[in-house]
Amino acid sequence: MAAQIWWIIHKDLVSEWRSRRAWPAMILLGIVVAVVFSLQIDLPSEYKRQIAASLLWIAIFLAATLSLDRSFALEREDACWRVLLLYPVSPSSVYAAKLAANILWLAVLQVALIPLFAVLTDVPLLDRPWAMGLVALLGNVGIAAVGTLLSALAARAQKGASLTALFALPMVIPVVLAASQATQMQAEGRIDAAWWDWNGLLACFAIIFIVAGVVLIDFVVEE
Repeated sequence: MAAQIWWIIHKDLVSEWRSRRAWPAMILLGIVVAVVFSLQIDLPSEYKRQIAASLLWIAIFLAATLSLDRSFALEREDACWRVLLLYPVSPSSVYAAKLAANILWLAVLQVALIPLFAVLTDVPLLDRPWAMGLVALLGNVGIAAVGTLLSALAARAQKGASLTALFALPMVIPVVLAASQATQMQAEGRIDAAWWDWNGLLACFAIIFIVAGVVLIDFVVEE
């Protein structure tokens, strides 16, 4: 199963590297949104910290939708769902591989946006790198888990293009809310029980949707 997952991840990474259709636009959109948001924040530092965390995660989600929508785009555009399923690869392996690829792309996006937001807004997002890294990882997995499953559902629709963002928006609200609260608290130096509770919520959300994706992907790809 590990070999199957790596094979699909390798295929997606090579395909994206050659076409460059998703990740340049994703990073560029994230940077543009970050710059626009930062220019609108003209508040005292204590209020700026409350708003900057929310704007950061909104920017991450908006930019991530470009990559998430492309998860099953090749399978949809080239009508190769049936061909992929003819290979000795289980649907759960396909889902795990697509999820891993999306986590990787979102990590690249976060590496670009979080330091940029910290510089533009003058909010100490990176004063505690381990805390910011934990929140970023859990938020990353939560958004990727939802987006990968919904991208597979959109790929089965005849006109499924660009539906991932519309479907994902109401479902990732808990992730954006929890990640924003955890980011704000760590920027303020409040690494306490409440901070761990928000991270626990992110972890639970990610686990629930990963399990849901593994269970439901068989029905999604069913002819």
